[in-house]
Amino acid sequence: MAVLAAIAVVGLSAGCGDSTKSSASSSSAPIAGGSGGGGDVAAAPSPGGSEAKGATGGSGQNALAKTPVAGRSLVYTATLTVRTKDVATATANAESLAASNGGFVGNENSQSGTAPDSQGLTQSTVTLRVPSTAFDKVIDQLGTGGSVQNETRSASDVTAQVVDTNTRITAQQASIARITDLMKNATNLSDVVSLEGELSRREADLESMQAQQASLNDQVSLSTITVTFLTPTAPVTTPVAKHQNALQRGLHDGWQAFVGTAKVLLIIVGTLLPFAVLIAILWWPVARLLRVTAPLRRRAASSWTSSPGMAASSALSPSPSPGMPPTPAPVFTPTPTPTIKDTDSAN
Repeated sequence: MAVLAAIAVVGLSAGCGDSTKSSASSSSAPIAGGSGGGGDVAAAPSPGGSEAKGATGGSGQNALAKTPVAGRSLVYTATLTVRTKDVATATANAESLAASNGGFVGNENSQSGTAPDSQGLTQSTVTLRVPSTAFDKVIDQLGTGGSVQNETRSASDVTAQVVDTNTRITAQQASIARITDLMKNATNLSDVVSLEGELSRREADLESMQAQQASLNDQVSLSTITVTFLTPTAPVTTPVAKHQNALQRGLHDGWQAFVGTAKVLLIIVGTLLPFAVLIAILWWPVARLLRVTAPLRRRAASSWTSSPGMAASSALSPSPSPGMPPTPAPVFTPTPTPTIKDTDSAN
């Protein structure tokens, strides 16, 4: 029980230390920036609305990172769109520029299209990670190889997050050290198991905080510049309208109607052609079967009509066969009686 109470006391003290140091760091961060002399970096958009420029000494130039701000942790990012005749060469120059200033290429994506350059590329997007001190220098050199179409710069203040993360890491390390001391003095097995579980949880939290600290430090120390190289756009040519008389317009309209009709007929033929092929495939075995069985059917019909029994049965049949005209009844003609003349009475 004493060990469990000690764990609770350690947790409460660590939580109080975190909150107290966090609030202290948050309240002291603006003071540190204000004492640096010009510690506030303006991120207001320019009149064009495409760039976020820092006000440094009223020089009127875009200089976000030329003068480091004392006591502040700033994350610089920029996005550029540059049109150049040789996209591949501009991409290679940007990569060399980042390497020469102590940075590296974070990502690269090249595409080809209808109007490529000499290397077959029409677009290339490169993400550069360069030190914050070389931020403005690299951007200015990127625009020398072509025409800058769009440029956006920004600076984000992460001082509060950095100080808070550092404070939490320090408090967590102290808490882990106290739990380790308790484990050395623990004699009960259940207390040892509880302390090991608590130690594992706090070490996992510490690793997460350290990863967040490393990410913030990386963003502050290395600025991110995303530049997109494009080929120049082709000039838009407006077609010149030609004057046509009535005959030319009629021929043109008639030809267009003929072409449209031909297209419709071709579409109809193309639509019906698969069905015609299917019907031909299905009808071929049926036609073949009818052609083979036709002589057999004719032979059977002729043998049926020429048999003697069938002729006698048809003669004795009282009724005519279906489809045959009825036999006319015989007409009886009376024979005239000869007249005998009486010769004696005549004499």
